[in-house]
Amino acid sequence: MRVIRFPTFFLLVAFLLAVLSLSNQGENSIEGVPLPVYPVEVSTLGESGDLWFCVGPTRELDGIDERKITLTSFSDFDSYGRVTIADELGNDIEREILLEAGKKLDIQPEQSVPGAKWAAVTIEVPRGEVIVKQQITGTGVDVEPCITSTSESWYFPWSSTLRPHNKATLLFYNPFQAPAVADLHFVGDVGRRETLDSQGVVIPSRSLVVFDVTSRIPDSSVVSATVDVRVGQLVAARLQMIEEDVQKGLDLVYGSNRAAERVFLTGYKKGSNTKEFVSILNPNNDLVEVEVRFFGLSNQNVQSKKLELRSLQRQVLELDLLDSTDGLYGVEVRSFDKEPIAASFVSQLDERLSEDSSRIGLATQNGVAIAARKWKVSVENDFYESGYLSVFNPNPKSIASVKFLSNNSDLPAGLPAQIELGGLESVSFRLLDEPARLLDIESTESIIAGVVVRDSFGLYSENGVAISKTSEIPPS
Repeated sequence: MRVIRFPTFFLLVAFLLAVLSLSNQGENSIEGVPLPVYPVEVSTLGESGDLWFCVGPTRELDGIDERKITLTSFSDFDSYGRVTIADELGNDIEREILLEAGKKLDIQPEQSVPGAKWAAVTIEVPRGEVIVKQQITGTGVDVEPCITSTSESWYFPWSSTLRPHNKATLLFYNPFQAPAVADLHFVGDVGRRETLDSQGVVIPSRSLVVFDVTSRIPDSSVVSATVDVRVGQLVAARLQMIEEDVQKGLDLVYGSNRAAERVFLTGYKKGSNTKEFVSILNPNNDLVEVEVRFFGLSNQNVQSKKLELRSLQRQVLELDLLDSTDGLYGVEVRSFDKEPIAASFVSQLDERLSEDSSRIGLATQNGVAIAARKWKVSVENDFYESGYLSVFNPNPKSIASVKFLSNNSDLPAGLPAQIELGGLESVSFRLLDEPARLLDIESTESIIAGVVVRDSFGLYSENGVAISKTSEIPPS
C-alpha cells in the first residue's frame, strides 16, 4: 500500500477555524456567510473533504461484544486517508488507509489500543464521498453515523442512572492540538446537580476523557446534562446501558450541539410493546413555555401538549396517547418565548420472546434544528430484520417534492420514486429485510430523513447524513 503523509495539524486547525466561524453566525445566512451545518454532513467531489469523529466503548468494557467502524465509499476514485485513535489511557495512534472506489473498509479500534475500554477515532478523508458509521453490539445494538462536527456546547436531555440496572457514561473527545476545558451541569430527579469534579474538566489535546454519570448522579430516573466548553471545542457523546437478567438495551448518542427555539425529532410506535417519551431541557435562566406537536400519525388528530419549564430544568412527557399501528411520525418541540431548548425522543421496546425470555430495545434521538435538501441514508447492518424510513418536512408554508434513488438498480419494495410532502407533513415507509444499500434523497425544500430499525437485538434509530452545502434552518 502506498503511504501518503497528510498535514494533520494544519487540517485540524483549518477545520476548527471553519467550525468557529459557523458557530458564531446568526439564524439566517447572509451573503458571504455559509449556511448552518447539520451535525453529520458528507462532502461531494470537488469539495474540501471531511473529518469524521467516532467515540464509544471497546469490547474490553463489560456488556460490549464488538464495536466496528465502517467506511463506505460512494466515489468513482480510490480514497487515501488517515485514522487517529485515542483511548482513555493516554495512547494516541495514527495510520494511513486506502479505501477503494465504491468499496467498504472496517476498523475495530481495540486492535490498535489493546486493553482500553474506550476509544475515540478521527478519520480524515481529504476527497470526501465516504460515509462513516459505527456499530456497537453487546447488551443491545446501536448503529449510527459518526459525527462531523465539534462544538463549544452540547446538550443531553435524557439518560438514566436508576439503580440497579441503568448505567450512563459521558465521553469527551478533543481531536485538536490544544487542551480544552469544559463545565458540566446536570439536572436529576431532585433538580439541578453539580459534582465537585464537574467544573473545569480538562480534556488534553488529542485525547478522550470518560465521565461516569452513574456514580456521580446515582439512582435518578432521568439525568439531563449540559456541556459548556470554556476553551476549545469537543465531540461529546453519551452511552446508556440497561441490563436486567435477559432484558437488555444499549444506546450511544452524540449530544445535540445546537439548542434552538424549534427542534425536530422522529417518533416511533410499535403497538403496545413500546414505551415512548420526550425529555425537554431548558438551558436558560428564565421560565420557558413549550409546545410539543405530532405529525403524520396515520391521519390521527393528536392534540399538541403544552408544558412550562422552570429555569435550568427539564421535564419528561410520556406519550401514552399514541395507540396507532406501526410507523414513524414527526415531532416538533418549540418555545413560545423564542428561547433555545433541547429535546430527546426515547423509545423502549419491551418484547416477550418466550415465557422466560424477553428483551428491551433502547433508542434515543436528540432533536435537530437544521434540515437539508439532499441526504444519504444507509439501510444496512449485520442483524437487519425490518425498519422504517422517515422523511419530515418541517417547513409549515411550503410543499416539498422528494425523490428517492438507490445505489442499486432498484428501490426497496414499497418505496416510491417520488412523493410530495405538505407543510409539517411526515411520512414513513416500511423496510423489510432489505439488502445493504445507500439511498439518495433529494428534495426541493429542506427536510429531515432517517431510519428506525428492528433487529435481533431490539431497536435503534439512525439519522441520515446530509450532503454538504444543502443544510439550512427551516422557516417557522
